[in-house]
Amino acid sequence: MHPGGRGVGLWLVRLASADSRRRFGRYVAAGCGVGFAATATALGWDRWFFWAMLWGAGVFVPLRLAVELAGARGQRIRAAYRAQLPDRITPANLPLVAQGVYERDVLMPRIVTPPYAAKVHEAVVAAARAALAQPEPGEVLRRASWRLVGVADGWMAEMRAQRELDPTSTNIQARWHEVRSVAVLAATARVLVALSEELSGQPFSGPGLDTQSVRTFLDDVLAYLDRAALDPDVPPWTGAPLGVWTPEAVELRRRWEAYLEVTGPAPSPLAAVVEELVGA
Repeated sequence: MHPGGRGVGLWLVRLASADSRRRFGRYVAAGCGVGFAATATALGWDRWFFWAMLWGAGVFVPLRLAVELAGARGQRIRAAYRAQLPDRITPANLPLVAQGVYERDVLMPRIVTPPYAAKVHEAVVAAARAALAQPEPGEVLRRASWRLVGVADGWMAEMRAQRELDPTSTNIQARWHEVRSVAVLAATARVLVALSEELSGQPFSGPGLDTQSVRTFLDDVLAYLDRAALDPDVPPWTGAPLGVWTPEAVELRRRWEAYLEVTGPAPSPLAAVVEELVGA
């Protein structure tokens, strides 16, 4: 079994990020505060200092140290999955594989906030799990990746046209929203391209395009979006479009935008995206 196991390994990987550990630490602190208040109310506030020491030094500190140790273990697991993926991708190890590919292959624009970045992992795992339930998961994911690439291709052409028409636009909030939406989509496509290759054992390809051109396109899109979000003087995107946008991509983009409109888990909008991607 790959280092870290299954459910425990995924839990450790999630604690690898400092933000996750801080959030978990806040939950622990809140729980200890409630425990302290309940203990003091039941057994007497005259000994409040003792109860505070009990919950602080006896409960909070050990738990917080355990979280930091778990986070260090999670970082080692993440590094292992970045360096070498398992021989066989299964629904059980898929979340760890997806995280490893994301960290290995994706350089997310700085403007993309953690809740948006989490959508990449959520969408990748959902689409890949649906693909694994079908006879040829690698081919299913190749087609799903290609559909996302088509949406990204058309979206970037639209963004370029808009910026050429209005190069001095100051609606920064609208720009940030669009940049995040396209970035999450491009990152999802980038991970699915890699997973399709892992599952099929074949380089990714599309009509008239090879894996290198597609990877370069997605990487250029992410790099441009990083600049476009933060610098108002960035010129329109000058990357080479792939020319793979089709009218059928409009419905996928609509479902994608509806999915990103929901903060946090969005099972119904995500199911609609997966249905459009893999027909599941």
